[in-house]
Amino acid sequence: MEGNISETFYLMIAMFLSLLFIPVIKALSEHYGFVDIPNERKVHSEETPRLGGLGIFLSFLICFYFLGEFNSITLSLIAGAAIIVIVGICDDICNIRPRYKLLGQVAAATIIIFNGNIIFEINAPLYLEIIITYMWILGVTNAVNLIDGMDGLASGLALIGFVALGVAASLQGNVYFTTLCFVMVGSILGFLRFNLPPAVIFMGDTGSLFLGFIISVLSLIISYKSGTVFSVLIPVMFISIPILDTLLAIIRRLNQGKHPFSADKEHLHHRLLELHFAPKQILLAFYSLSALLGAIAVIFNNKDVKYGLIIIFIVIYTFLVLLKISHLINLNQIVLKINNKIRYIKELASENNTDSNFISCLNYIISGITYLFLIVIAANKTNWNYAEIVTILIFASVVSMSIWLSKVFDIKNDFVNFLIFWFLYYINLFIVSNNMAKDFFIVYCLLVLLLFLKLIIKKRVDFLLISPMEILAIYGLFMINLMNNISITNNLLTLFLTIIMYYPNKAILTARYKYYRYHIAFMLIILILMPYSFYHSLYKEMNGSYTINYKEYVSPVSYKKTADDYINEGKYKKARDVILEYYKKAQLPIIQKLLYGKTNKIYANLIINELTMGNLAKSNKYLEEYLQMHPETVSELYSQIKPFFKQISQLKIEKSEDIKVSGIPLNKIFSSYSETIRKAGLKQIQKGYASQGRECFKVASLINNFSVN
Repeated sequence: MEGNISETFYLMIAMFLSLLFIPVIKALSEHYGFVDIPNERKVHSEETPRLGGLGIFLSFLICFYFLGEFNSITLSLIAGAAIIVIVGICDDICNIRPRYKLLGQVAAATIIIFNGNIIFEINAPLYLEIIITYMWILGVTNAVNLIDGMDGLASGLALIGFVALGVAASLQGNVYFTTLCFVMVGSILGFLRFNLPPAVIFMGDTGSLFLGFIISVLSLIISYKSGTVFSVLIPVMFISIPILDTLLAIIRRLNQGKHPFSADKEHLHHRLLELHFAPKQILLAFYSLSALLGAIAVIFNNKDVKYGLIIIFIVIYTFLVLLKISHLINLNQIVLKINNKIRYIKELASENNTDSNFISCLNYIISGITYLFLIVIAANKTNWNYAEIVTILIFASVVSMSIWLSKVFDIKNDFVNFLIFWFLYYINLFIVSNNMAKDFFIVYCLLVLLLFLKLIIKKRVDFLLISPMEILAIYGLFMINLMNNISITNNLLTLFLTIIMYYPNKAILTARYKYYRYHIAFMLIILILMPYSFYHSLYKEMNGSYTINYKEYVSPVSYKKTADDYINEGKYKKARDVILEYYKKAQLPIIQKLLYGKTNKIYANLIINELTMGNLAKSNKYLEEYLQMHPETVSELYSQIKPFFKQISQLKIEKSEDIKVSGIPLNKIFSSYSETIRKAGLKQIQKGYASQGRECFKVASLINNFSVN
């Protein structure tokens, strides 16, 4: 699970699943009448299906299962989430009373605290820490729930939050919870396809309560190491706006004699709507502010926490002051004038929607340059691994499904542009990483020239306006840099080159000229065909040509056959080289596990062979190497080396310390192996794989206490 290829893979899987589930849930909600009916406090004007949050939960649940880490913490998380989702479904269907919703939240929090043993540690009496933990989980859960008042708001803010939490976990080396956070990101992205303005489905309390609950619990888990109140607060500062909004709403309602969790139309986003901000502009403001707070939170997470809190306080205070004095500076009139100007630009563009032959020619040239660019990149990249291939295929499926869904449900938002932006970013990252930018200098200059020509002739500049999804894209780029320690120079260069490629293509997509779907289709075809060398090698190997150099293999079957040949010949070191090459090619644990049976046999023999030659250090090195690949199957390895030690233990020697293997005392061997496995267990726990860590400890204990008769 090393490197963020795994996070990307699970993010794509979660997004794909979410895109599959949401349309089905939408159809069922409409059929059974589970819809949100407009009223005086609602922003929307049409009946809209609810229960969209169920799709987020289901995609998360499936990915959680395949991640395969089941311990008291993760199972408590799922059990608590299930209760929250059930409560949310009941509320979305029959509007249950707030006290019952609160009761369900308390039950979920109780499972987290007493079964998962997750509490807010502040060096206070245990009962006080438990009370604060309850308050934290309930507070954050309801904060996200109460901010869910307009299209894309709660889901977008939650997405920003999970990215921040994922990066914070990654910086701590917590691989499992990093992946889990990005599973949530993928699940939310799939939902956002349907929830951006104008939304065709709402997440309902099912989704908002679920997102708030997971954020509250993961923030406690990820910040568990430091054990200070500030370190727990910092990772969730990205939702400080909804938390503050919730506190203000509770105070306001109590002063008015209302229930603190009753609904009204006085949230911050309602205030911005009164100031004539458009829904997309409100999303832009909230996304930008939350992304800024999320970035500050992660930057100061492991450094001077107090400075991070001070900066966040200043940002929030400035935002609230501007909102408070808006009537003094006639902000509503300023916003109204700006929106009228934007509306005029869009109307002008729509009036001039028919492309001239010259503009059509420019579109074809931009498309052709983009295709040629991708083909050249494909020719330069020859070393592909399974993870990249699978991710490419899933990404192509996600884009294709998004376009198809937009036609079926008449969805009009910038989600596809967001996907194209990320696709172009990864292409340009490859160029910058391989120092190829200067080779494409003329191409970039030509794209800039073509863009300016379109602007001058077409006189359409509406596509230059930044969208909420583009804020999420830029935020994601920044956070990836924090995870991967990418240099600022490379980061800025990659972003600059991506923008140069993105905007000419965005001009085509925004114009919605009649061939724009074909443009995306051709890009996806080239993307899928990029690993043509991989497909060619796979075809040859599947036809029996597996005896080529194993370093050029692409099929697991070829690796397996070659490893079998070496094992049958007793050449375990060469079989090990084949396995290592396969692991390097596979990248993803779900693919690596296809050969783990061979791996056990090879390493068991290598460990014993080196030991019988008197080389304990080398034997231990093989054990350590195995544990880096398959710590979860250490018991199987132990079962294969155990008979060897049983044979030795049956020797008729009075004292166990007198037993030696090639001059090495048996107790020293056991002690060395036990320590190596114990260290591997500690590493797995640090990565978030507690059950694997416990399995390592169990085997280490068995080896350490190995009875010698």
